[in-house]
Amino acid sequence: MATKEHKVGELLANSVEDHFFNPATLAYYLSQQPTWTIDRVMEVVAWIIEKNARRAEVEAGNGIQSEGLILAYNLDKLVDRIKSTNQFENIKLP
Repeated sequence: MATKEHKVGELLANSVEDHFFNPATLAYYLSQQPTWTIDRVMEVVAWIIEKNARRAEVEAGNGIQSEGLILAYNLDKLVDRIKSTNQFENIKLP
């Protein structure tokens, strides 16, 4: 049986492949949640950035790049800088 995380990940991955999927609508919905939920969502976003930044390093070594991986790699550097200058209590950053 798949975990909740796998089910949500699969639903999201399949949904973004749909031509009519609107990421701005999803972003707006998630941004309107209670503060604690927003912290958790941002924690997920940070982990997505981290995992894709590591993938970007591997793919670059294989001569493969995508705009999303390049963006993730650069955002990961920014998250690292923010993490080094701020103390987070509610968000566990990678």
